[in-house]
Amino acid sequence: MKRKLVKQGAATMMVSLPTKWIKENKLEKGDEVELYESENKLVISRESQKMNKETEITITTPIKTAVQVMITNAYRADYNKIKINYKDKKIYSMVKDLVDEQLLGYEIIKKEENYCVVENIASLTQEQFDNMFSKLLLNIEDTFDYVEQYLNGEKPEYEKTQSKTKEFDNLCRRIIFRENLPRGELRMDFHSELIHAQRELYMLLVFMSKNKAKISKIELDLLIDVRKAFAMLKEAYYTKNMETIEKLIQFQQEHYTKSYKNLEKANPVIIHHLMNALRGFYLCSSPLAGMIL
Repeated sequence: MKRKLVKQGAATMMVSLPTKWIKENKLEKGDEVELYESENKLVISRESQKMNKETEITITTPIKTAVQVMITNAYRADYNKIKINYKDKKIYSMVKDLVDEQLLGYEIIKKEENYCVVENIASLTQEQFDNMFSKLLLNIEDTFDYVEQYLNGEKPEYEKTQSKTKEFDNLCRRIIFRENLPRGELRMDFHSELIHAQRELYMLLVFMSKNKAKISKIELDLLIDVRKAFAMLKEAYYTKNMETIEKLIQFQQEHYTKSYKNLEKANPVIIHHLMNALRGFYLCSSPLAGMIL
């Protein structure tokens, strides 16, 4: 469908909206619509449709991971109200913990015998995305600190930071989806690889908290290398510098190959998680390059 631009005034361009779309959305003179920029597209939508997106989920298995996957993805997909059906009361407790700990802006507004209703009570903007993503990067920095402390024999508490990381992660994905941020698919890919890398650091913390491991200079040096890779990625993201991405790719190739040789010399589990984190930050470079171009 094509429309001609009509000039009005010195700089304003206007375009007419299709009559069929106007009628289907019950719009009248004076009503407001929302405009969103997405790449080279301009998307027009009704605010009420955007704000009242609802869905219904039935959960039959009281498994924490299953509950998290189903509800978290509805949250990321920008549903503002979710009715959650269940028979096992344990599921409600899992839903409540998930909402309290990981789904910023969501609240349980109704609870009955076999279902509850979760609703979004917060507005979302691109400015919030920038703030939340900065907090997410800071949490990854904190996770590096915890790994270093464990490698040096200390035992810091890290679960609260991990919980906030999940919370910021979910909200960032929700805003990308909701606000049609520029290059949204690449942003999602970048975000996913970043969280996978962070997850490797978290799983390393879980391992070290449950197992006594002999630590050598090899593990500490590899941690320093992984942290350097993250620093380069972070710099490239904020400066939009392609040369920094090239340096990150070269850095990963040099150090990843070298790390294979250390699997037999040092603790293989620790080396495994650190290598995966290094590779994860490297994999972020591809979608980030697309975001910068």
